[in-house]
Amino acid sequence: MVEYIVVKISGRLLTPPRLSYLSMLRDSILESYRYGGLAIVTGGGPLSREYIGVLRDLSVPESILDVVGIYASRLNALALASILLPYSTIKIPESIEEAVDVAVKGLIPVIGGLQPGQSTNAVATSLAEALKAKLLLNMLDGVDGVYKPPPGVKGSRRLDRATYDELEEIIREYPQIAGRYELIDNVALSIARRSNIRILFVNGQNPQVIPLVIRGEKVTGTIVEPS
Repeated sequence: MVEYIVVKISGRLLTPPRLSYLSMLRDSILESYRYGGLAIVTGGGPLSREYIGVLRDLSVPESILDVVGIYASRLNALALASILLPYSTIKIPESIEEAVDVAVKGLIPVIGGLQPGQSTNAVATSLAEALKAKLLLNMLDGVDGVYKPPPGVKGSRRLDRATYDELEEIIREYPQIAGRYELIDNVALSIARRSNIRILFVNGQNPQVIPLVIRGEKVTGTIVEPS
């Protein structure tokens, strides 16, 4: 039976697109692909936030703004999938079922958002649950793990380990700095909790972290797991 790891990539790492980063990311993903099953979820990043910010000022309903964010994340997914051919598919899955179908064919599913009101972090934990993955690698932009209090706050420090309960307490502080520190939401955390999915938060600016984690090597980050 194939063991899967799901990789959630912050949209901030993907947009604006940088040749050097995308090249390193492609090489790291394909290197990791040799070791077992891999599935990838991309965030919307600045592309999503910029559109949403302008459209919100123009009184576009929140439900439609969610759809805009979904399409932004899917554009990032398509861009990444296109450089992974023939090991992925440019038909970007629009449901967990479609993503699983791609995975069972031996390819790398690359997906973005799925439905309004659902974050790409929730998509990532849902996909990990469906693939029976025991680890979700969450690649952040410029932040090397979970900090308490959040980065930039006096006394902030990175945690090497945290439980689901501890992470839930930490993310309560995040609404006051929304849009500045992307981590995880309560829906995603509840899915991880019910299926005992471990979440490893790392700095995704060096894509080589992916094969290092898959080979079981030690990396700097925060592992979140059951008590």
